[in-house]
Amino acid sequence: MTYPALRWFMRVITRTYLIGLFRVVGAENVPRKGPLIICPSHSATLDPPMVPAFTPRSDTWSMAKSEYFRGGIIEFFFHQYHSFPVVRHSADRIAVRRSFDLLRGGSALIMYPEGTRVESGVLATPEPGAGFIAQKSACPVLPVGLTGTRECLPKGAHWPRRTPVTITFGKPFLVASKRPDGARISHQEAADAIMLEIAELLPTHQRGAFSDLHSLRQRLAGVTQPV
Repeated sequence: MTYPALRWFMRVITRTYLIGLFRVVGAENVPRKGPLIICPSHSATLDPPMVPAFTPRSDTWSMAKSEYFRGGIIEFFFHQYHSFPVVRHSADRIAVRRSFDLLRGGSALIMYPEGTRVESGVLATPEPGAGFIAQKSACPVLPVGLTGTRECLPKGAHWPRRTPVTITFGKPFLVASKRPDGARISHQEAADAIMLEIAELLPTHQRGAFSDLHSLRQRLAGVTQPV
């Protein structure tokens, strides 16, 4: 199946199975063209197939853990779903180079700042990779908050549950490399600022390490700016 067909199939089965329980909020915030880094929260297996399906543009590409690319039907479907491998928790130069190539070509890159699924269901401290790519590319970043996906498909479940699920697209922003006073912004601070924008889209009980919004806004002031 082609990427458009797979996205259509995911939308159909999601809206059919979760009829009356599924919502997409803020789709109007998604730029329809031009390079874009899409950064969702990640607490469920359902997140990676769902985000591309409901992002309103067809040129999205997703980073996926390299374990899925070991041959066979699984690797085939990941390639068909516009995914490419990244070695998690490492400075994977091949994946980084592919990311910059996609952004230079005007595509949208989906990457999860925490680097892995957070099984607790709340936000965790991100790895610096998303901050690094956002700073070096100077591309807009779009935060995405996912609620209900962990409850819909818990770890170990063989079939999804009918529970409320919402995808919330925030407003795009830019990540600076220097503060207004000229101080350098680290890649970790940049990644933290991205997570703060995601936290703003989530209910309080899902914010985890980013629950103290007031303190985080003060610490990360000047790191991001509206597009």
